[in-house]
Amino acid sequence: MKIAVCAGEKSGDTLGHELLIDLKQNNDNIKFIGVGGSLMESEGLKSFFPIKEISHMGLIDPLINLRKILKIRKKFINYLKKENPDVFIGIDSPSFNSGICKVLRRDTKIKTVQYVCPQFWAWRYGRVHKFNSLYHRVFSLFPFESQLLKKHGVNFSYVGHPLAKNLSVDSNVEELKKGLGIPLDKTVIAILPGSRKSEIYHHSKPLTDFISTYKKQNVDVEIILALNKESDLLGELRQLSKKISVIYDSTQKVLACCDIAIVASGTATLEAAILAKPMVVIYKSNKLSNFILSNFFLKTKFISLPNILSQEKIVFELRQNQVSGKEISEKVELTLKNQKVISDKLSLIRDSLLVTDSNKFSIALREILAK
Repeated sequence: MKIAVCAGEKSGDTLGHELLIDLKQNNDNIKFIGVGGSLMESEGLKSFFPIKEISHMGLIDPLINLRKILKIRKKFINYLKKENPDVFIGIDSPSFNSGICKVLRRDTKIKTVQYVCPQFWAWRYGRVHKFNSLYHRVFSLFPFESQLLKKHGVNFSYVGHPLAKNLSVDSNVEELKKGLGIPLDKTVIAILPGSRKSEIYHHSKPLTDFISTYKKQNVDVEIILALNKESDLLGELRQLSKKISVIYDSTQKVLACCDIAIVASGTATLEAAILAKPMVVIYKSNKLSNFILSNFFLKTKFISLPNILSQEKIVFELRQNQVSGKEISEKVELTLKNQKVISDKLSLIRDSLLVTDSNKFSIALREILAK
């Protein structure tokens, strides 16, 4: 069996890694082709192009790079037509992958799958009506998505979220702290400003303002900046990095060690929720992107996965102009005061995302190929 995959960013690479492991364990003589990051490549995938070529945030950044992205996608589609895999699985990045699925459905007999349901419930709801013409199957991560997909007659399989299974909630925090050089006797605040450079850029100044002020008022608090790699240390945060701890490539470990986190909206908020870590969620992007999304597309009252999954405001969310050093400080203090209540509510999220069937992907693929 030949399976083509395409993950366009780090979170997709993580999901793709789980997918490849599952399929290798439950299928003999399987070959993977397509696009992925270092985790997927560790399972034998040779990426057709680096995922950083298509990893752009918001609306404006992708538009600026649109010509390059479309050129890359066209080359990739031609490659897929030539290789003629049994299945193409788009992993997240729906804007990029839906165009591939559209052409493959029109021009080939390759089965198409979207792993991570496009967030139609958050913006551009009408997209859901096109899913069956684009995808032979949608793999859904969240229970509430499955209810909506069923309502609209979409072909889907609920596969849960791998983080719920793979992210250990019983870590030895003391040992983790020793390994990372984190003091054992201090309140620890973890800062995760994002995985994309554009996110880090927009969050850099308000986070620096927060750190500068908060450290003066709370000298015994340990603030840790968690980044994926050294090149992510940008802007004002780079200038401030000598005054705080900076840890690379260990965001989940840092989250496990912290008492509270300040997290950019995205997958990291789900990681923090599964670990039941109280958090303040921030989101700041290009002003034009935010204006277009807020006024024409955005349909959900929450921006963070913990609140969306719970359908209530469990954690504080700060957007755009609200993302300031002063606001972050205020919300951190309020979160610390309600730490236990928030943690208890977050602990319920993990159970809702667990799927016990270990070969869920293989079962779904066999169903797709049999039709």
